[in-house]
Amino acid sequence: MKRIVLFGDSTMMGFRNGKASDILAKRIRNDFPGFEVINMSISDYKTNNAMTRVDRVKKLNPAVVILGFGVNDISIDDEIKPGKFAANLTNIIETLGSQRVILLSPPYIDWLKDPTRPWTRQLQFELVTEHLSKQLNVPYIDLLHDMANCTDPKELLQEDGLHFTKQGYNLLEDDLIPEIKATLTDVLVSN
Repeated sequence: MKRIVLFGDSTMMGFRNGKASDILAKRIRNDFPGFEVINMSISDYKTNNAMTRVDRVKKLNPAVVILGFGVNDISIDDEIKPGKFAANLTNIIETLGSQRVILLSPPYIDWLKDPTRPWTRQLQFELVTEHLSKQLNVPYIDLLHDMANCTDPKELLQEDGLHFTKQGYNLLEDDLIPEIKATLTDVLVSN
């Protein structure tokens, strides 16, 4: 069976109301019947942690991997430098195969509610992911700016200013669907 894998942190995991949910994976399953959707995302993970799981993701032989890290990497608690973030993402993408990966920027975070994730670091890490997408020729979704440019980006976030509301997942799903379709077309044609 063909597989779509979600690989990221709590945003990709579907963290809602203090616990893991299947909200994003379920939506993608509905959008892509006939595909097995596997969520390999783990709350609190940074790209450093992801390096220890990338081989497990690869063994699943996914047609598409949606790579969504950054929420925890941008935190100034146990800080990861942008260069290390870039090196980790590069290693993950090259291990999985750039033709199968869709790269997300870190999402918008309400830095007034969560000052450990300042706006300047959000912008800095978005630039890193955008640059990598061009350098490695990987489809890219600028989730940070898609969210920040909404009329009221705070409606996309739960009370903690970090995790997504239903509206946040609506936006993410709307961004992902065309990219998944395009990537599947490219992958299936080349096989």
